[in-house]
Amino acid sequence: MSKSIKTSRKRTNKKTKSKNTFKKTNLKYGLILLAILVIAAGITLALTSQDDEPSEKQSSQPGKWLFALDTSSAHVGSYEAYSTGYIPTLVIIDINGDVIHKKAGVHYENELLDLIQQAQNPGDTLGPSPDFTLETFNGETFTLSEHQGKVVILDIMAVRCPPCETQMPELHKAKLEKGDDIVILSIDVDAAYGYETENDVRESFGEYIRR
Repeated sequence: MSKSIKTSRKRTNKKTKSKNTFKKTNLKYGLILLAILVIAAGITLALTSQDDEPSEKQSSQPGKWLFALDTSSAHVGSYEAYSTGYIPTLVIIDINGDVIHKKAGVHYENELLDLIQQAQNPGDTLGPSPDFTLETFNGETFTLSEHQGKVVILDIMAVRCPPCETQMPELHKAKLEKGDDIVILSIDVDAAYGYETENDVRESFGEYIRR
């Protein structure tokens, strides 16, 4: 075999090895790139899923609020605590935890918004709000003092109360307007006497109850 043929074969072998090495290198970097893309896609998906999950701000469904029964131990609706003796009675508590308004009768959206603004800019008050703890319909434990820093509206109501029914849509409008800047708790006081149950409240006012 001539020297030129051997040299030609060596060159061919080198070219083949070079091509194979090139292919292996491309395959290696291709796999690395694919892995990077898969990881990036996973991270993007995870971040997107987190964005879709309700934040604390988003968790309170628009226009919905907390409901509870006035249990015999809490007596929130008693005359000594918050009730004026009639329902509905609305109590507005300012950001410092003081009562600025307590009045029976239907409150409409414009009046509610004015009272909320007053509660956000504290001035004269009716005194400190008596603290209490109730279990809400969504299984939370509501302690009034824990909500200091926000305007709290206590809606002392009952199912068998036409004015209470009239006021519910007005509270709904105020909640839609103010969102999580305010905390509303509707408290059925007839439950303390065994006249009404959570199911009764849900049947009458379920569209407003936060889940």
